[in-house]
Amino acid sequence: MDVLKEIISWVHIISATLSLVFGAVVLLEAKGSPRHRKLGIYYFYVMLINNITALAIVNAFGKWFFPHWLAIACLVTIIPGIIAVKRKWTKYWLKIHISCLVISYYLLIGGAINEFFLHIKSLRPLLINGSPVVAVTHAVAQLICIGLLMYYLRKYTRKKTFKHTDS
Repeated sequence: MDVLKEIISWVHIISATLSLVFGAVVLLEAKGSPRHRKLGIYYFYVMLINNITALAIVNAFGKWFFPHWLAIACLVTIIPGIIAVKRKWTKYWLKIHISCLVISYYLLIGGAINEFFLHIKSLRPLLINGSPVVAVTHAVAQLICIGLLMYYLRKYTRKKTFKHTDS
């Protein structure tokens, strides 16, 4: 059983790392290119693996806790995001896709922040003692992601308006 837990942990760590890399490239590079689409699919699959393995990892008390619910929230976010871009079933598909990608990436970053504070020995007391440093770190990540979300929604979904001029 310990071998299975070890395998799940390593798959989780590797998929989370790949998710961070693929997600960053997808967010920061040109949109709509073949590379964007290919890395976006990679991001989706490694996020699936990352969140499914997160559900299989239990804490020291052997029960579900807050990060498990975040993994479910992330799954609920990435699945409509990929369906929206594949099916384009609504005129809002691009807004759904952008929102889902950015929110899922924030959930990934939030999890990484928690893991840093939990697993880096010098940072652990800040997490355990409820230091405001942890909250400020999350707030900065949230603000950056909200800024990205607003920027991309404005840039890629704004309707083109033309001024009417009388001749």
